Amino acid sequence: MTEPLLNIQNLTAGYGAVPVLFDLTLSVNAGEIVAMVGSNGAGKTTLLRAISRVIPAKGTLRFMGEDLGPLPPEGAFTRGLVQVPEGRQLFHHMTVEENLAMGAHLRRDPGVAASFERVYSLFPKLKERRKQLAGNMSGGEQQMCAMGRALMANPKLLMIDEMSLGLAPVIVDDLLAILVDIRAAGIPVLLVEQDVFAAFSVADRAYVMETGRVVREGAVADLKNDPAVVDAYLGVAD
Repeated sequence: MTEPLLNIQNLTAGYGAVPVLFDLTLSVNAGEIVAMVGSNGAGKTTLLRAISRVIPAKGTLRFMGEDLGPLPPEGAFTRGLVQVPEGRQLFHHMTVEENLAMGAHLRRDPGVAASFERVYSLFPKLKERRKQLAGNMSGGEQQMCAMGRALMANPKLLMIDEMSLGLAPVIVDDLLAILVDIRAAGIPVLLVEQDVFAAFSVADRAYVMETGRVVREGAVADLKNDPAVVDAYLGVAD
């Protein structure tokens, strides 16, 4: 049986002596959008920080068959684990194009120009505004820029933290459609999201996290019919 692209088993992580994640197991396969959903404070961002090697963790953490445990953050990044952080964290006094270029700053391959074109084809507004200061754009445009910057790093797995935060539903719908295009282009996605409806609309599989533990997992089609998930996150349809 082929090992998942990202394979996490019995992961425990936190900050100093304070644990946040407990015995967490998760996987992402090639060609998937996998969602990790849960309320604010459930530990979703901590999970991404552990995967990105920003914080230490115990347990099995493997990516493309390699043990990530000993790696520093730049080691995980150069292997293709690329994160779009919560709040975008753009360089507001730099142009859109300069922000995108920062995503490719560690690349030494000849494909950077092609990556610019790919990003501009996914996000035409970024091409229109490529000389504009990132700080002068709308929240939705800034989210596009943050996602484009991550794609410039040529990710093997794109991890997105709270993509919908603070954005109008119509903008979120546009970004979700772009996630489907990204998956179709061969880049799997781990989507960490508080908006369960949004995440479930594009994900193949999902995990539900509560207080640092996975309490439900499975195909999205099954989770949509799970009474506990419906009651806690989806409500009753009209």
